[in-house]
Amino acid sequence: MSNTMTYRGYTASLTLDPEDKVIVGRVDDVDDIIMFHAENMVEFEANFHQIVDDYIVACQALGGMPEVPARSKLALP
Repeated sequence: MSNTMTYRGYTASLTLDPEDKVIVGRVDDVDDIIMFHAENMVEFEANFHQIVDDYIVACQALGGMPEVPARSKLALP
C-alpha cells in the first residue's frame, strides 16, 4: 500500500491520526503548506482533489502562478 496519492502533478502524503481518528494529508514538494484531512479514503481523495484545484484557482486569482511541485522541476548543474 502506498502512502501517497497524485493529482494534476501534485503528490499528497497521508498519515493516520489515531487520536482524532482522521487521515491527515499534506501536499508534498511545494513551499506552501497545504494540508487537509478526511475520515476515509474516498473522502481523502475528494478533499485532495478539491484542495489542489482551490490552490491553483487561488494562485491565479492573486495574479500568480501555482508552484510547480519540486519533483517536476529540472535541476541543472
